[in-house]
Amino acid sequence: MKFFLLVFVTLIISSCSFDNKTGIWKDASNIPVDDRAVETIGADNLKKKYEDIFTKDKIFNEEIDLLENSILKLESPVKANDWLEEYGVKNNNISNSSYSGYKGLISKSGKLNKLTRNRNIIFYENNLISFDHKGKIFIYSLDTKKKTFEYNFYKKNFKNFKKELYLAVNNSILYAADNLGYVYAIDLKNRSLVWAKNYGVPFRSNLKITKEQLLLANQDNVIYAINPNTGDKDWQFSTSLTFLKSDFMNNFAIDENKKNIFFLNTSGELYSINRLDRKINWVLNFKSSSFAGEAALFLSQPLVIKNNNLIVSTEKTIMSFDSSSGVRNWLFASNPILKPVATKNYIYMLSKNNLLICLDNTTGKVLWSKKIFTNIERKKIKKIGKIHDLKIANNELNLFSKNGYLLSFSYGDGDFNYLKKISKNGISSKVIFIKNNMLLIDNSNKLLKFN
Repeated sequence: MKFFLLVFVTLIISSCSFDNKTGIWKDASNIPVDDRAVETIGADNLKKKYEDIFTKDKIFNEEIDLLENSILKLESPVKANDWLEEYGVKNNNISNSSYSGYKGLISKSGKLNKLTRNRNIIFYENNLISFDHKGKIFIYSLDTKKKTFEYNFYKKNFKNFKKELYLAVNNSILYAADNLGYVYAIDLKNRSLVWAKNYGVPFRSNLKITKEQLLLANQDNVIYAINPNTGDKDWQFSTSLTFLKSDFMNNFAIDENKKNIFFLNTSGELYSINRLDRKINWVLNFKSSSFAGEAALFLSQPLVIKNNNLIVSTEKTIMSFDSSSGVRNWLFASNPILKPVATKNYIYMLSKNNLLICLDNTTGKVLWSKKIFTNIERKKIKKIGKIHDLKIANNELNLFSKNGYLLSFSYGDGDFNYLKKISKNGISSKVIFIKNNMLLIDNSNKLLKFN
């Protein structure tokens, strides 16, 4: 009886196919888990170097003026035409964006789909690409000011399940991974599904795309390198698992020049892997070896790379490493609350105690530090609310608050320039600079465009 039941189930599963009319799966739950044997990175005799991030130094909390006659210089602003992944570029770092600088609102969309907490937004060929809590991907055209495409990969079984998607675009193909364990690719030109795979474990990382690979990681801290043309696994590598979940997600950054992948997992391990020969260059562990099991929760900001400088920002420290060797250049005792911005010579960061800090890239020395609310009335400070984004644009340091305020400071000495409420409905997304425009989504799910 069991034999006939097994045959019957096998025939049912094998009959699942694409819907010829819509080009999507009849039921996404029927996509089989891809459990084929795959090539795995060898980790024999892998030695982890434990980095002491529990410095005895007190958390830095003082204002320092720039030394007299000192002049800081930034590289020229760079104009971006697209924003193809979560942090815009493969190294997770844009030093100085080009922007017209008038800060005037020139357009506002109608109400878009309700975005999720993740709010991963992409801009491709003047189109906003994002998704809602139902997992429906949508495209909004900035030219026609209309939604031009909607696509829902999910069917009956996952109707009431909240979806979190991670998106990236490469060569007109949109790649999506989700918290159900699916990965799929959509051709943006003909608006059709190219391939779809079910890997069985929820994904939890940003996506990185190279010529050869789509890189992502699941909630068990397993790295996957997937063929972007077929969705098949090229290789995978398991790193240490943590059972405690925080807001910090597995994070990738790529050094294109040296072909290295950097992966920081939720267990506090940082891996450097050569993506061509698939060899591990080095591993650092930021969780003290004295802690047993899950005694401490690891928290961090996303990785940032500038030239050969790899910046790691944990809960109580910000550190610089030589990206080739993994040797630490310096450690600074602070508690960064946002992804820092790295320029050729400086690191800019905002700490938990509301200090805007400029560090020397080579030594980690504080060049200047300023309390961001010093020149603002107390009544106004409460209205500003929580700061949730830091960007440099047109040589200005810009802080954006969830309540819709923009605070601007001088990159050279940290002096306060101005304060302006740019969104009456607050800000729910990260702020993006494209084609000399500033773009954001407010709490009413409307896209705002500034010149």
